Amino acid sequence: MVLITGELIKNSVVRELMNQFPDISIYKEAITNPVYPHFFVNQVALIDSEERKGRFDLSYSMNVRYHTASDPSTDLRLEQNLDDMALKLMHSFNIIGIGDELIRCVDKETEKVDGVLHFNFNINLQAREYITDEPIKQNELGIEIHSKSEGKQGSLYYNINLN
Repeated sequence: MVLITGELIKNSVVRELMNQFPDISIYKEAITNPVYPHFFVNQVALIDSEERKGRFDLSYSMNVRYHTASDPSTDLRLEQNLDDMALKLMHSFNIIGIGDELIRCVDKETEKVDGVLHFNFNINLQAREYITDEPIKQNELGIEIHSKSEGKQGSLYYNINLN
């Protein structure tokens, strides 16, 4: 059973960035003196919506910011560098590994704001409530997570402690 959290998804995004761009620094938390160029990874939203009784969708909205320099005006090829990175990110983030599953990244888009590239995408999962077969405690609820990638339903598991 894999515990799916925003942190697991953020770590999976970081791992994919490290695989694709090993020479670029990556941060998950704000830092006062970052090394340039760098990526900053953030989960911007988690949306859940009940579809049917006992089933619901989870959508993790992710944002990856790419900074080329502390002062973007010093990068003489700023626009070209941001456009090149946008294309690389769009191609690199089709499917990423989360736990033991491969999950499709959807709703991908890029935007340039004040010399910084913003790459946004969603990771959509489908969850189903269930009671574990193991001796259960009154405060334990299990949720089975399925990816919505190309009709293939891979299983991930999510436990919620109701204490």
